[in-house]
Amino acid sequence: VESGKAQMVVIAHDVDPLEMVVWLPALCKKMGVPYAIVKGKARLGAVVHKKTATALALTSVKSEDQREFAKLVDTFKAQYNG
Repeated sequence: VESGKAQMVVIAHDVDPLEMVVWLPALCKKMGVPYAIVKGKARLGAVVHKKTATALALTSVKSEDQREFAKLVDTFKAQYNG
């Protein structure tokens, strides 16, 4: 996020200790990166083929997925970044 590469950030709601990710929403807002908080670090882990993940930063999107990605960005901005 700080280097400007992240296009979207997804944060797990059940991170312990919370201090690991509590600063991420503020950084995302400062940098203009859409973010969302989702249920379950196990769900995020499944995306990256790990047991758990506290947060994901999407840095690139395939051209064929741009339309769906744009919809997600709009939804995230409306719900979290507003």
